[in-house]
Amino acid sequence: MLDKQLAKRLNPLVNSPQWEAFREHLNNLKNSELQALVVATSEQEMYRSQGRVNFLVRLETLEQQVKEAISRKDEE
Repeated sequence: MLDKQLAKRLNPLVNSPQWEAFREHLNNLKNSELQALVVATSEQEMYRSQGRVNFLVRLETLEQQVKEAISRKDEE
């Protein structure tokens, strides 16, 4: 969970023109990792791939997390 100060510092990043290209790149990485997960031959490979996918999804949703943190803190 982001605090208001960190969210304000991240806000220019997620609102920059490059954010869409970065999010597209994250989506491509996530798709590659999902393919690796499908063909994983051991539990360890599967767990690592799941962790990578989870991390990429969290990065993809950073914009929404920042907006929620800013608005949530203003309401309190």
